[in-house]
Amino acid sequence: MNMNDYSAELEFAKKLAKEAEEIALKYFSFEVENTWKGDNTPLTVADTEINDLVIKRVGENYPEHSIYGEEKSVIKENSKYIWVCDPIDGTMAFSAGLPIFVFSVALVDQSNGLPVLGLINDPIMKNMYWAYKGGGAYRNGKKISVQKNTTLDKTYFNVAASGKNIGFSNLPLIKKMSEEKCHVMKYPSFIYGAIQVANGKYIGSAFYNKYGHDVAALKIITEEAGGKVTDLNGNERRYDTDGVGCLVSNGILHDEMIKIIQSGKVS
Repeated sequence: MNMNDYSAELEFAKKLAKEAEEIALKYFSFEVENTWKGDNTPLTVADTEINDLVIKRVGENYPEHSIYGEEKSVIKENSKYIWVCDPIDGTMAFSAGLPIFVFSVALVDQSNGLPVLGLINDPIMKNMYWAYKGGGAYRNGKKISVQKNTTLDKTYFNVAASGKNIGFSNLPLIKKMSEEKCHVMKYPSFIYGAIQVANGKYIGSAFYNKYGHDVAALKIITEEAGGKVTDLNGNERRYDTDGVGCLVSNGILHDEMIKIIQSGKVS
């Protein structure tokens, strides 16, 4: 692997995303059935099949790499890289026949826990976002960048539900953003909304949960688009394991958003 060029890994990720898209669309309908996991979130056969596909393809092409999937992982001892995947982010919407879900995958350097490549694919709108370290961020081949707004007024913000295990409530943020005339939205797929920061549509997005698979691809794509991504305390975090949520922003307003998020700390 050329440390300065991840084009081969990017092409692999694109092909993988299109295969995952075929599986998702095969099952997507109002009649899709789901079971329930221990954390009270739904699981469909599409989630499992796509996760298995990722494990199979990575094993065929990069047998020395590990895989961290939402549904299943394969950890190789002393592997330098790990593929971090959310097979279907937005399973609640998917299982209800609602077209708000994406596939997400990132290649993370395990020496520091930071992604070097990320890809997010929206099978319904046919929008594929990608970036690799030093290469810029793109949507369907067109370069994208974050908004340059210096105030929250007349902007959009995406927020996830408050997490039970990271010590924050999102209610103060929602209240303050409204006071600042920033319009807050919440989607059943966090990534679906959060990628719009890199796409130049949203000013920021806050993830109130611990998982790395929900935010790994967002990290590299957003920062290659000129934005900033940290945990909810404003610190760097790893993306191959759990962390203290995530704030995705245009960078300019990042510190202001962190202060607002901090007002929602709970004991």
